[in-house]
Amino acid sequence: MAKVVFTANLLRYNGGVRETEAEGGRVRDVLDAIETGMPGLRHYLVDDHGALRRHVNIFVDGRAVGDPDGLTDPVGPNATVHILQAISGG
Repeated sequence: MAKVVFTANLLRYNGGVRETEAEGGRVRDVLDAIETGMPGLRHYLVDDHGALRRHVNIFVDGRAVGDPDGLTDPVGPNATVHILQAISGG
């Protein structure tokens, strides 16, 4: 299973979980697996079409997701997935 790590600003949306594990061969699959245990979190990460929201970044083993629209990037069984919600403002 892949290790999934959340940044601090997402903890209010996932019940305070800093880290979890999820199965899935693609980023999309990992997000689906996470949604099972953290209902509603997916809404903050992807839009109605399933594309990564503008202010969300996902890294798999240190590499930014290359397909933010389809989330088809591969995720190995021992991968580490970091999910970050960017904070913006001026």
